[in-house]
Amino acid sequence: MKNSLLAVAGVIAVASAASGLNAAETTVAQFNIHDHPQGNLVPPTYALRMDNVFGAFNATFSADTYNNTTLTVVQDTVTNDLYVDIAGTLFGGEDLGGSWGTTFDLEVDFRYAANVVATASGWAIDGFSLLNSGTMTRSDTNETTTWYGMTDATGMNGPVGNAFTFAADGWRIDNDDSTWVGRGWLTENMEDTASAAPAQDWFFTATVPSPAGASLFGLAGLAAMRRRR
Repeated sequence: MKNSLLAVAGVIAVASAASGLNAAETTVAQFNIHDHPQGNLVPPTYALRMDNVFGAFNATFSADTYNNTTLTVVQDTVTNDLYVDIAGTLFGGEDLGGSWGTTFDLEVDFRYAANVVATASGWAIDGFSLLNSGTMTRSDTNETTTWYGMTDATGMNGPVGNAFTFAADGWRIDNDDSTWVGRGWLTENMEDTASAAPAQDWFFTATVPSPAGASLFGLAGLAAMRRRR
């Protein structure tokens, strides 16, 4: 796996007041989110697709425009539960199949708060839960919409078939088995099926930022996951 999991150990850090985490939470690992090169509607490239939410059209949003969107794996120090936070500013709008029509900024703040499990190559959501939710706010209208987790009814997001998967497996990138890829269905309503809209899903790559500290616990855990693979 080309030392992908060992590289994550470089960003293991304890939570601080500046992190925005609760007192009983620590940061396990953090990644910078980027557009995936193989989205079905590219170009333009995107990290999030939300068709029929902002109008009766395909809608895609890029993480690379502002380059401030992160995925953070968090652990509750009391219960040992794992969470996955995705937050930042995306840019996009109506996808015309080569360019955007109407565009706007989209602030995203999403937490997978239930059923997060560690896998051999990353993390995944083991089952649908309404606790997996967040908000998206578009800049031009200040319209806020609640997101809910969505089960993967078709198995399109990877071999584990979970609602969301984040793994160092180069998913849908030719000749690549190590790039971190996040993928998983969403919905703007409380349904848990893939029929809520033509396509609403995360689809992004991710990179490890510069080392910000390490913990022996995190290093050991990631090394163990690598050995199990």
